[in-house]
Amino acid sequence: MRFIVFAVLAVASVSAVAAGSVDLNLSNHTVESHYATSAGNAQVSLGGLYNEDNRNWFADVGLLAAGETEAGGSRFDAGLGGRLYAVHAGGKDLLALGLGGQLRWWPGNRSFAVGGYGFYAPNVVTFGDGEKFSDLGLRAEIELVRNSTLYAGYRWIKAELNNNTSPYVDKGAFVGIRIEF
Repeated sequence: MRFIVFAVLAVASVSAVAAGSVDLNLSNHTVESHYATSAGNAQVSLGGLYNEDNRNWFADVGLLAAGETEAGGSRFDAGLGGRLYAVHAGGKDLLALGLGGQLRWWPGNRSFAVGGYGFYAPNVVTFGDGEKFSDLGLRAEIELVRNSTLYAGYRWIKAELNNNTSPYVDKGAFVGIRIEF
């Protein structure tokens, strides 16, 4: 619970300084929050997740080369880069550098979008009690009003540990909001 309070306060204090977006999603037993801001052509993010069922959590800092484009009457938002994760799963702790990216597609450039993200850290960039780490998700979004999005999705966040176990940090459906400012 202290981690959640700390994460919310950190996001709130950072968001007061710079323009960007706040993304918050929930399931019955999980809360995840991310703050992102632009730095030139890059996107810098800070976030975290807590699952009260198994007491698993992660905190991450990310850097993506990001941008938007239009093609065939549709809009695309994409980014490639990495996230540094500090993870607690299955009673073990690990640090991982996940490489990957994200993509959102607005068919017909309307208010509905589908998107996904994926970050993977193999053994060579996973430290502590871990062997590998992956953070994957899909979601469908609807822009309710300008700069405010409601979404639903599904995520798979898994740690492979050096004790030959592979616990999910979190796995399941969620709903959330993203507010840009």
